[in-house]
Amino acid sequence: MYTEPKIFSSEDLKKRTYILFYLNGKRIRIYNGNLLDKDIHPNRAINLNDRSKSLNELLFELKTALRNNTFKLELDIPQHVERSYMTEEIFTIALNNKLDTDISLEYKRNLKYIHSDLMNFLTPAEKQAEVHQLKVSRIEAFLSKYNSSGTYYMNKRRDLSVMFSAVSKLLQQPLPLVKNTSTRKTKSKLHKIYETEQLKAVLAYLKAHHQHLYLCCLITYGCFLRPHKEVRNLTSGHFKKNITEIHLSGSENKGKKVRVVYIPDYVRNELALLLPSLKATDNIFSKNVNAYNEAYFNTAWTRCWKKMFKLGIVQKNHTVYSFRHTAAVNVYNRSKDVNLLKSLLGHSSILVTLKYLRGLGEYNEEIFKDAAPRLEF
Repeated sequence: MYTEPKIFSSEDLKKRTYILFYLNGKRIRIYNGNLLDKDIHPNRAINLNDRSKSLNELLFELKTALRNNTFKLELDIPQHVERSYMTEEIFTIALNNKLDTDISLEYKRNLKYIHSDLMNFLTPAEKQAEVHQLKVSRIEAFLSKYNSSGTYYMNKRRDLSVMFSAVSKLLQQPLPLVKNTSTRKTKSKLHKIYETEQLKAVLAYLKAHHQHLYLCCLITYGCFLRPHKEVRNLTSGHFKKNITEIHLSGSENKGKKVRVVYIPDYVRNELALLLPSLKATDNIFSKNVNAYNEAYFNTAWTRCWKKMFKLGIVQKNHTVYSFRHTAAVNVYNRSKDVNLLKSLLGHSSILVTLKYLRGLGEYNEEIFKDAAPRLEF
């Protein structure tokens, strides 16, 4: 087992360049082609261009040997197995390890951004030094770039904490640098719920001007699905039992469990006009096997929202997610059953469900009291 080999180089010819990877859990640096029986010596190059060519040649030969299982490491040669970790390389390894895990594309994108920003912020000396030499004051200075809002700051702080945690696991040592930085108060974004007449007006406008967005919002409201991931990726094959149920596997919804949701008549009537012409693997919006990109409904909503706002149909904080929040509040008003709502929304924790009821405002305290565990004496 081995990780993808990565080149670590410098614009300074006086600094040694190498290829780094892990083989069966051991951290390996390759400086030349000796272990590959190749006459390749990047660090003997007299200019950057020649060194780059030599490095890429070495990388190609190494990857070939690894694929063919012909790379044999002589473990009695200590100079090839290093114990020190430079900040830049260990963070790059940590990032690649996280990107290989089963996390969302958005999460991967956020980690790439924070890694890139951190590497651009650190000085060359800091990147070449061991990670333990980083100071909390430097991490504070880095995070101060994101002070435009408490929420933005804390989101970036969280992403950075994930990176440091991944590095800590590689080193098998704690790195509490981010934990020791200051925190900020965050302001939760409220997806404003629709009043009954507003809901009808928005859906009527979308049906007339953007059929895809209309269907997305209708399913989000009627079936409690998350619009940008679960609804956007729906195919004809997800609809079962004469279009009365939607079946999602664990990998197709945020809860990571098999989920079955009921389809109300007003959603079923719209789908009945669409599904007969589609194959089981066809996406219901793109009408082929490929779904639209992640930003599709966000972009469509932004354009429609501006026009609806001018017409007085929507207000600030009305979003696509507001349809799901509105449905949640409507169900609670009728049932007063938080556990039922938790099940319908596909939440793993009732605390998440309670956040959906912020639209009830003054009733929040009552809801929390009702949901608190009982203790009888």
